[in-house]
Amino acid sequence: MADKQFMNQRREPRFPLDRPVAVTVFGPPDTRVEARIRNAAGRGLGLELAAPMATGTALKIELEDSILLGEVIYCRGQEGAWYAGVELVHALYGLVELASVMRGYTDEPSRAEQPHSTQYARRQHD
Repeated sequence: MADKQFMNQRREPRFPLDRPVAVTVFGPPDTRVEARIRNAAGRGLGLELAAPMATGTALKIELEDSILLGEVIYCRGQEGAWYAGVELVHALYGLVELASVMRGYTDEPSRAEQPHSTQYARRQHD
């Protein structure tokens, strides 16, 4: 009953998903686990996991074009797995496009790679 009451208090609707993701659990040491996103909303998502996670655990969730940073706000057993509610703190989107743009700048040498002005000055004095 408490779960239904909690769900009714949500500020945003959740949308069902079934998507595998790589999750990094921050902490000494960082641990990488596989999970599935089961639902998502603007400020959070639900992850299905093979093992429980403690409330307050910081996570990095990697998608093909995004990185999401969040915190576990609850974790409970559900149908032979574990289900964690994650509050999203930061999100980086469009990483494939950003990488493409950054590669476009690599054709030109950086200032450090350009001939140094002291070499030019030395030739002037010779």
